[in-house]
Parts: sequence; C-alpha cells; structure tokens
Amino acid sequence: MEVEHEARDEEVVPERNSAFHTSRTFFSEYWSWMAVITMALLLWLPRLSGPIDLRWDASVYYLLGTSLAQGHGYRIPSEPGSPAAVQYPPLLPGFVAAHQWLSGTTDTAVVSPRLRLSYAAMFVVYGLAVLALARRYLAIGFAVCATALCLLHHLTIFLSDLLFAELPFALLGVAFAITAVLPSRVVLRLWPREMASFIFAAAAFLLKTMGVALFAAWVADALLRRRGKLALMRGGLALLPIIAWQVYVARVQGSQDYKHPAYEYQRAAYQYSNVTYSLNAALINPFRPELGRMDARALSQRLAGNLPWLVMAVGETLSGAAETWPLRHLQARLVGQRIAPDTEASTNVAPIEGGSREPSFVTNYALIGIPLLAIAAIVALGLIILFRERAWLLFFIIAFALGLVWLTPWHIQFPRYLMPLMPFLAICAMLGFSHIYRSFPNSRNLRIVTRFAFIGLALICGAMHLLAPLKLFHLRASGPAVFRGNGIGKATRFFAHDRSWQDWEEAADWIRTRTPRDAIVATSAPHLLYLLTGRRAVLPPMEADRQREQQLLDGVPVAYVIIDQTKALDVTRRYALPAVDSGRGWQLAHAIHATRIYDRTGINTGVSP
Repeated sequence: MEVEHEARDEEVVPERNSAFHTSRTFFSEYWSWMAVITMALLLWLPRLSGPIDLRWDASVYYLLGTSLAQGHGYRIPSEPGSPAAVQYPPLLPGFVAAHQWLSGTTDTAVVSPRLRLSYAAMFVVYGLAVLALARRYLAIGFAVCATALCLLHHLTIFLSDLLFAELPFALLGVAFAITAVLPSRVVLRLWPREMASFIFAAAAFLLKTMGVALFAAWVADALLRRRGKLALMRGGLALLPIIAWQVYVARVQGSQDYKHPAYEYQRAAYQYSNVTYSLNAALINPFRPELGRMDARALSQRLAGNLPWLVMAVGETLSGAAETWPLRHLQARLVGQRIAPDTEASTNVAPIEGGSREPSFVTNYALIGIPLLAIAAIVALGLIILFRERAWLLFFIIAFALGLVWLTPWHIQFPRYLMPLMPFLAICAMLGFSHIYRSFPNSRNLRIVTRFAFIGLALICGAMHLLAPLKLFHLRASGPAVFRGNGIGKATRFFAHDRSWQDWEEAADWIRTRTPRDAIVATSAPHLLYLLTGRRAVLPPMEADRQREQQLLDGVPVAYVIIDQTKALDVTRRYALPAVDSGRGWQLAHAIHATRIYDRTGINTGVSP
C-alpha cells in the first residue's frame, strides 16, 4: 500500500532562513557532512587507543554482557548469589556480549579496547545523523551549528568515553525521528516506514527505559493528526517491548531467589543496581534512604524542587555546566563559594548523594542562572515554533522526555539525562535564535542593545564549546588521569579521573594481591572491583543506625571495607565508616592517603602486610 504524504497528514518543516542560503554546488551540498566527520574524528583521534572507561554503570553493563556471553543468563556475577538483573534493559549488555563472543574471550584487556573503537564509530555516525535531522528543520549553516553544539559539548565527549547507554540511545532517538518523519513530498510505503520507526524506538527502550518517551510521542503524533487507526497500530507495537520487559521483571521479582536473596539487603530499595528504577526512585532520596519513601506530598515537593534545576539543566545542555561558565568567579564571591581547582569535576555523572555536600540552587546558579535561563527561554520559543509548524513528533519527544526527567530524584544528574535530547534541544535553540534575530525591536537603540546582548550570549556559548574540549583533553594528559588498576591495560587515561580514583585503584590492587579469593568486599564501586580483582563485592548498607549497619555487614558476610574519597558517591564515608571505625571487630589494614581499607580482626589475609 502506497501513501502520499500530504501536508495535512505530515508535519511541515519550518522555512529555512535565507541568511544561510548558498548555491547548490557540490561544495555547498557536501561541505557540512565533511565538516561534521572532521569534527568527530578530531574529538576521537587523541583517545582512540586503550580500553573504554568501565567505571560507574559501565562495569555493570560489562558484567551483564559477560553473563550473557557465558550462557549464565541475565545476572550480576559480582554479587553473592549472582542475582538476576532488573534495572538495566538488556540491549547494551547484549552489545557487550557480541563483542566478547567475536573476541573469543571476556577479558577486559582484550574486549574493552574494541568497545572503544565501536563507540568511536558510533560517535561519527551520531554526528552525521544529527546533521541529517537538523537539515530537515534548519538551513545548512544553522544545522551545522546545532550539530557542533552536540558534538563539542563536554558531556557528549565524556559520556562517549564510557560504556554507558547515553550515546547509543541518543543515536537511536535521532534515527527514530528521521525515520518517523519524512518530508511531505516523499512517497513511501507506510508499513516499512512504520516498522523501521518501531525498530529504532524499541531498540532505544531496550537501552534505556526512557525510550518510552519515543513511543508516547509516536502515538501522540498520530492522534494529533487524527489518524486513529495509525495511533492504535503504533500503540499496539509500542506495548510489545514494554510488556515483554515488565513480564521479565515480574518473573524475577516473583522468584524465590528474589524473595530470599543471598544477603538481607541485596534487594533493598537503595540498592540501585539490584532493583527497578521505580522502586529506587520511590525513595525520597535514594542515597539517604532513612528519609523514607515517597507519598503525594513528597512527590509534589520533588516536582516543585526539581523544576528550577530542570530549567537550568536545559541551559547547561546547550552551553556547559555552571562550573565552566566565565561568570563563576564573580558568582563565587557573591555567595561565598570556593571554586574547584579544575572544571572537569562538572563532568562527573555518577550519582551524588544529597545532604550537606550538595550545593543549594542559589549557590549553584545565583548569577550563572541568568544566561542559562535565557538559553532555556530560547529553547522554549523553538519548541513553540515546532508545535506551530506541526512538527509534533519532535515536540512530543522533548515534552515527554523532560517530563520523565522531572519525576526523578537525581537533579544533579539532569544534564546527563538530557544528553540524548541534545539534538532536539539544539534544533529548538537554532529555531528560537533565528526567530528572535529576525524580530528585533524597531527602536534603533533598543535593537542595538538587544542584538549585542543576544549575540554576546551566543558567542559565549560558542567559546565554551570550543574551550571545554581543550580543557578536557588537557586534564586527560595530566598525571591524575592515569588509571592505576590492573586488568584493563597500562597507563590508561580517562576523563574525570583524579587522585581519589587512583587511590581507590591502588586499594583494589591491594585487595587483589593480599586477600583470599573468596573474600567479599564492601565498596562504592563493587562491580568495577570485581572486574579488577575477581573478588565478590557489594555496596555497603545505607543504614543511619551504626549497630544495624554492622549487623547487615556481618550478614553478607563482608570481610573488607574500602573507605574511598571519590566525589561521586560517599556511601562508604556516610554509612560504613562509623561502623568499621568504631573498633568493634574491625581494624585498619591499609591506607593510601585518605583512602582506607578495613578488615575484620582475626582474618588471615594469607599475605603479610
């Protein structure tokens, strides 16, 4: 069945700005593609060799892939009892398993460099896909600018260096938008297009459950175009992967292994790698579970508190983190805040616990929030233009995804969650920028002032996008960026890697050489520790009561505890340290600067210190 895409049924692409019009020569047609390829390659050539970064969630993805490759099912082998995984959808672990199968080994030293090459290729394809999508809505010059905003952003560079789902999810989201919306002049069979759109959306969902926003936008787009049968068909297809994943999760949660875990707190709501997102997010603060669970009042407080952070995150997604803005020194003086010695800490996307260490909104955005709010307003204008021009699919993708992010309790991670939305937000920003630029006030003086401020903001954002990669790579070349662990390669360098991580890696090496192979270790990075040492590892329990903390550690039983100083997650300092530092059954076994290793008194490590 062939369907001609009438303007009334398909979205209308906004008119291109004549300011960027060029003659349709070979150069004018292909220079943009070559520019994007060159940009992507330049961002990868300095980091093309070595293993992919396996810290944080990346180590979980790798272990799940190993479990699949070895035929053990979808399990977390680093945990006692190897529990079935229920948080992470299986597509990225399947991608890892495919690399391990093709490599003939699960050895991280062999597989992780190949994963890095795959992510480099994915980065180039992502850049081209963003450009292809942007050219649907923007003139070539604006489309290249939008693509550059995505590729040069420090968070895109950082997340592409990790075995995280963000980069492949972003690529699939853009591919879905390209496939699901074709210009009205195109005549194409309906069902092949719909099936291709479904495949991209389903793959995105199986990478991150946030992919449900793509399905919701797909259905809403058909409903708004009064295509009831098409909306029904899309809704039915969308339910297939969603129901399949939920059936799997329900089967795991109904199993005896889930009801009777290997240790008491293995399936506690704060054990974010071992439970579903919904169970973890149902806590008021997943990293301070003593605050309790959500209710209607707590949900309303979360939404009210998250909203300003979400607005700022939209601005940061198209410029840079607050810590990288030129105004940060002046803001620090105004609020009495100490400035970090480098800006790379702002690219740390690991969970950050709440409480006294978490800066307030005013402290973070007292002055920098003004330009970030202006950027968010420009994006909002572009979003209105999309809706007015019937570009409903992109409008709903952005709206539904922002809604999902708004609900989560981790506002520190909002910029990370918005990274896959960056292409869509960049298109909105370019549309809003173009509209405002053409609509300056008639008053000459006001027009000059407004244009100066507007262009100044654009130039600052552009400069930040050029300087941020230089800063990232400069820090990557420094001494603290060198990975000191064993098992994934020598003298490996990573982004957002400082002395505290080196100390933790030396502690892991001490565990590897001085402890029995059946020892269980409590640490803030249990999955990475297992990859580096082969020792089973767990997160320490998050119990405010010291006696209860000790009881749960005994129940595992944990033989060693690493108290680290990494900035991402301080659960060992907040919860484990008071229990092991009390002297009741624990002793200090080793220290690397401020990072300490405790062991149970009377345990024979087999090696003399």
